[in-house]
Amino acid sequence: MLTIAGERTTDLPPREAKATVHINERFTGRFRRVVSLPDDIDPDGVSAEYRDGVLHISLKRQEAAQPRRIAIQ
Repeated sequence: MLTIAGERTTDLPPREAKATVHINERFTGRFRRVVSLPDDIDPDGVSAEYRDGVLHISLKRQEAAQPRRIAIQ
């Protein structure tokens, strides 16, 4: 299982700035997502990177699950 949890904050000005917001369509607050992964994922081969507002997650398969090439003679 892969669990991703975090919190989004608003980038609106504080209320002291006397700004009026009529519609806010962005979700703010805590979130949590749980994703089921296949059994052949290597737990030591997981890496994550957060860049430019996007979370990139890389998962590697175990060596036994990798396809093999067999040379034909």
